[in-house]
Amino acid sequence: MEERVQIKQKTPAASKPFPARLFIERSRSAIDVDSTWLITLSDVLSLLLIFFVMFLVIGKTNVKPATAEASQNPSTRAPITGSQTTISSARDTIVQEMNSEIKKLDLGNDVSVQTLDKTIVITLKEKVTFRPGEAETLKRSEVILDNIAHIIQRYDSFLVDIEGHTDNVPIRTRFYPSNWELSVARATSVLKYFIKHHNIDPSRLTIKGNADQKPVASNDTPENRARNRR
Repeated sequence: MEERVQIKQKTPAASKPFPARLFIERSRSAIDVDSTWLITLSDVLSLLLIFFVMFLVIGKTNVKPATAEASQNPSTRAPITGSQTTISSARDTIVQEMNSEIKKLDLGNDVSVQTLDKTIVITLKEKVTFRPGEAETLKRSEVILDNIAHIIQRYDSFLVDIEGHTDNVPIRTRFYPSNWELSVARATSVLKYFIKHHNIDPSRLTIKGNADQKPVASNDTPENRARNRR
């Protein structure tokens, strides 16, 4: 019997990777594969940044200058525009015209004109404008309201605040549960008169009802209460 013995050369241990080395190589391969999504994400973020910058640039080019907007919007303009000399001249002219009209109509006790910086305050007492507890303008008040309206029309940069005031005597009617409603209704009546009869731009007019919160005199006598109703 012939016995054959085959002697094979043993593979050196160095040629076979150690488990630790295999783990390292496999991890490095996994990192190389998984890192491709980071490149894609960075491209997307770069595009978003570029888009955002372009959006800001386009947005700024569409904004109007503040000066242009102010010149088109009456609510942002000063009551009287121009140099200080021009403003004073216009104010003095208006006061003279109003005082002349008040004197001609013999309304010196019921209508007054005052100036405060660039503001002209024209006060009309209840006696010449409304019946007690009512908000419909009287016929005799139309002459003075017309005069005021003509001034508003001539000076188109004017902004007009119409405020109603009452005394502290409570009122409770079907139309006016309190002096607040009455003061607002009276201011509204004057506003409607300017718009209806003189076609004044409503954007130049504002109304406010103060009830008895801003008196010019104490409400201790009938005379003082009458001064507060204006």
